Amino acid sequence: MCSGVYGCTKEGYTRKGRIVFLRPKLYTAYMKLIFQFGSQPELSRAELLSRFPNLAHGRVIATRFYSVNCDESPEWLLQQLGGVVKILEVVEGISQKPDEMIVHLADHILKQTIEKPKVVFGVSIINAPEFKGAGLAIKRSIQELSERSVRFVVSRDPELSSATVQLEGLLAPRGVELTFLKDSSQIIVAQTAAIQAFDEWSFRDYGRPGRDAKRGMLPPKLAKIMINLALGIAEPEKMAVYDPFCGSGTVLTEAALLGFGRVFGSDILKQAVDDSKESLVWAKKQFGLDDTEFDVFKHDASQSAQHVKPASIDFVASEPFLGRPLKKGEQLSPLEKQQLVSLYNKTIRALDGVIKPGGRLVFSFPFQVAPRELLPLHEIIADTNFTVDPLLPEQKTILYMRADQRTGRQIVRLVRK
Repeated sequence: MCSGVYGCTKEGYTRKGRIVFLRPKLYTAYMKLIFQFGSQPELSRAELLSRFPNLAHGRVIATRFYSVNCDESPEWLLQQLGGVVKILEVVEGISQKPDEMIVHLADHILKQTIEKPKVVFGVSIINAPEFKGAGLAIKRSIQELSERSVRFVVSRDPELSSATVQLEGLLAPRGVELTFLKDSSQIIVAQTAAIQAFDEWSFRDYGRPGRDAKRGMLPPKLAKIMINLALGIAEPEKMAVYDPFCGSGTVLTEAALLGFGRVFGSDILKQAVDDSKESLVWAKKQFGLDDTEFDVFKHDASQSAQHVKPASIDFVASEPFLGRPLKKGEQLSPLEKQQLVSLYNKTIRALDGVIKPGGRLVFSFPFQVAPRELLPLHEIIADTNFTVDPLLPEQKTILYMRADQRTGRQIVRLVRK
C-alpha cells in the first residue's frame, strides 16, 4: 500500500511517480465491503457502478453507504475513484447482543494491532445513537483482556473524518477504526480498510501553478468522477480523452493520473491553454507521467477541431463555460440561458467528427439553484448524433451543488449513436 504523499511501495506510486496503484491480484475469497460516499452520494454511486458494474448487486444503506461483496483490494479500488471517502470491511460473526458484541470487538481490535505495544482505536456511529458509549465500553473490555496500554480516539462528531483516521493512525496494523451502522433493525460493524488521501487531493488542487479561481474551478474530485463516468470498464492506457474547455487543466491532470494514454485539451482563451500546459508540466514532474501523450491547443469548442484526427477520441469529460458569476439574488437572463444552450449544442455537433462510434461525453451543465431551473437538455442535444446515457438505472442525470451556491452543476452523460 502507498504510504501517503511521502513515498511508495511496489504496489503503487505517489509523488515520485504515477499515483495509480498497479492492480493487485484478486482476493481468493469475497469480502463484504461497504463504500462510504462523500457529499454527493448519488453521483458517487454512479461513478462506482460505471467503473465496476459487477458491483451492481449491492445495496444502499443510510444514503451514503453501499454494501457489496467484492474480491478487489480496497486500497486499489479507492485509488480509482473520486467520490468514495472510505472503504470498510464488515466484521463478520459478531453477536447482536450488546455485551457479547463489545467483547468480540475488543478481541478483534487486539488481534488487528497485535504487533504494536499500544492499542489505538476510534469509533464512528452512523444512524445508531444507542451505541454512543460503545467506544468506552470497548476500551474497558480491552483493558480487561490485555495488559497493553489503550488509547481511544474521540471526536466532537459521531463520525471520524478521513483526516482524523490518517493523522491518528487508525488503519491496521497501527490502529483500528470501527463503524457502527444501523441497517433496519440490524447493527453492522465494519473496520476501515482504506481512506481517501485528503492531503493528495489538497496538493493537486491548491499546489498546481496553473490554478485560477477567477475563471471558475472544477474540483479535482468531480473531474475524476466525470472521467470515470465516461471511462466505464475500458482500460485507460489504451484510450484517448479530450476536454474542449480545459481551463487550468484539472480534467487533463486527473485523466493522466488515472493512466490515460492520450490526453487532449483545448480552450478559446490563450491564458487557459498556457495555464493547462503549466499544470501538466508540474504534474508530469510531481507524478512521473512520462507514459501519457499530451496535446493542448487554442481552439473555439463550437468549431470543428482541426488539431484532432477524425474518430480518434474515445471520451470527452468537460465543464464548459457556465455563464457569468452571479451575485446574491441575481439570475441569468433568458437570452443568456439561450446563448449557453446554443454554445453547448454547437460544441456537441463539433465533437461528432472526432468521437468514435459508441464514445461517451460527460459534461457538467449549469442550473439555477433557487428557484431550481435546468437548461433544456433536449435542445442541447437537438440535431446531434448523441443520446442521453442514464447515470443510474433510476436517474438520467444527477445534480451536483454545494451549500450556498447560486449555480449548480447538472452532470450529463451522452453516448454517440
